Amino acid sequence: MPLMTYEQYREIKHPTPYTFSIQSGSNFLYYFGERHSYDPAHEEWIIEKTFWQSFLKDTEGHKRIVLVEGGKRKTEATEEQSIVNGGGMGFITYLASQQGIDTVCPEPDRAYERKELLKHFSREESQYYYFARVVGQWNRRQEPKPDFEEYMNEFLEEDKKDTGWNNFDFSIEMMKRIHTALFHTEFDKNDLEFFHTICNPSRTDTVINKVARASSEIRDKHIVQEIKKYLDEGYSVYVQFGGTHAVMQEPLLKELLITG
Repeated sequence: MPLMTYEQYREIKHPTPYTFSIQSGSNFLYYFGERHSYDPAHEEWIIEKTFWQSFLKDTEGHKRIVLVEGGKRKTEATEEQSIVNGGGMGFITYLASQQGIDTVCPEPDRAYERKELLKHFSREESQYYYFARVVGQWNRRQEPKPDFEEYMNEFLEEDKKDTGWNNFDFSIEMMKRIHTALFHTEFDKNDLEFFHTICNPSRTDTVINKVARASSEIRDKHIVQEIKKYLDEGYSVYVQFGGTHAVMQEPLLKELLITG
């Protein structure tokens, strides 16, 4: 069974957070599909605590591991600080640390993902997608937000390292020029709705939506393989990604883990 397509996904109405669990032999997979909030008062953290406790109860005495989206996070001192600085991924990292459970990121190497994207998109299109995704993330941060330029430049420096494109301009000004060339509008860093829309892989309105879809498909295939690998190695696995990833991966994971 292949992954769910975005055409199929658009026909599904689902709550967020979206959760499911699968028993695979004597081990368990728990999947928490989150909303990507940085608000410590959001109700999804109450839901997650209950879901997490169920995972701990079902997997007592098991080897356990937590898989997170977007890279490994540092452990903060408190739940609130974890969410403000790291959103849901920071929160689950904090909860896992309290139990001595390690967290890893099961996503493909960013250099590999970039190489795959360049088969279909220009460097400017693929880089602007990564930039736009982080602008949306910056907008979701709680007030007072970190300085925009400092926040973005940190990610742009990482992008430069990941790509090895030494002859490409990774400045914010260059990202703004690409924005104007693509959308014929002035760049507005505060327009969260715009960045949410163009980074939505279930839409095909713009070339950036198409980059987002290609990126998600590359990542989802790899993530499913990594989840199965950890279960095959005898781990019980808790996964935390965005709600769309959870919904789209669920049918294939059930096929792989329940029916074999």
